[in-house]
Amino acid sequence: MKTFHFIKSETMTRDLPLKHNSEKTYQGVVERFSFKAASLVGNVANEDVSRHIIVYLPQTYADNPQREYPIVYMLHGMDSDQRSWFASAPNNPGIEHIMNRLVGSGEIEEMIIVAVDGTTSILGSWYLNSPISGNFFDYLTQDVIEETESRYRAKKGKRAICGHSMGGFGALNAIMMRPDLYQACAALSPGGMMMRDHRYQEHAGFFSHQFDLFAKGEECEWFIHAYLTVLRVIAPDSDNPPTYITRDINEAMLALEQFNLSATARDKAPLLNTQRKETLPIYTEIGTDEGESVREPIIDNFRKMVSTFNELDIPVTSHIFEGGHVDKVGEQTVRGLRFIDAALRK
Repeated sequence: MKTFHFIKSETMTRDLPLKHNSEKTYQGVVERFSFKAASLVGNVANEDVSRHIIVYLPQTYADNPQREYPIVYMLHGMDSDQRSWFASAPNNPGIEHIMNRLVGSGEIEEMIIVAVDGTTSILGSWYLNSPISGNFFDYLTQDVIEETESRYRAKKGKRAICGHSMGGFGALNAIMMRPDLYQACAALSPGGMMMRDHRYQEHAGFFSHQFDLFAKGEECEWFIHAYLTVLRVIAPDSDNPPTYITRDINEAMLALEQFNLSATARDKAPLLNTQRKETLPIYTEIGTDEGESVREPIIDNFRKMVSTFNELDIPVTSHIFEGGHVDKVGEQTVRGLRFIDAALRK
């Protein structure tokens, strides 16, 4: 049932540019900055309000002080962080290398890439507003945009969002909740458990036991952290630490059954279809070897989610590739950026 994976990355050091244009070939510059996120202040779980953002700037950025660039916000997955986009591995060369190659070869236009910090003490925020963990959706759609675009020259009307795993969920959720903010979306291997409804009430005993293990500080299944994060959004209880979710397991399971991307699409379809149907291109993809979630094949969940989008007349381009959840993240990132570039050129 383990459905979420992550990419380890190196430890972050001081707030200075990480790379400079020292080669003759095309090479952008990677910088970072930190700021205090207003939307996270005062959260019950005491999650860190200081957020650390990494930014890839085009090679021409410093020499063209009047030029503005398209901007893409990248959302990392569960038990990962913003640095994972820049970590080099055999199947993931790091997004700065991907951008240097794609832009240098003329395949895509120059863009600003922003790696968003979506970390929490229980392995991820799912980029959702929670009365327990803090308002991470507002942080993503307000704080990060305002802070980043006050520092860098982002081109108006050329903003996109892209994510992998938990970040893929976050990207799809963001464009449905705030279609006014973005002009393109790429959701790569969006979290398998959050694509469509599942019969969680049938597994209430299992979840109750796992939540008890977590509360006692004992080892629980790794993916339970994902469910706790989501339940702190949809079934919170500030008087029930350390889980901070409702004590009523049936209430919790019912809430899980009603909260997923397909349900959000059904709720937000009228808004999407009237406001942004023709101007908000959506891309999503999944690998053939994803495994199962809640005893159901994730690839089937994906197909059903895409089918729901199509039935609701929400245009979505989908793709199924040979591979698993993390073994081809580099190739996935290339496809996502190519899709976004084509969308933003229109």
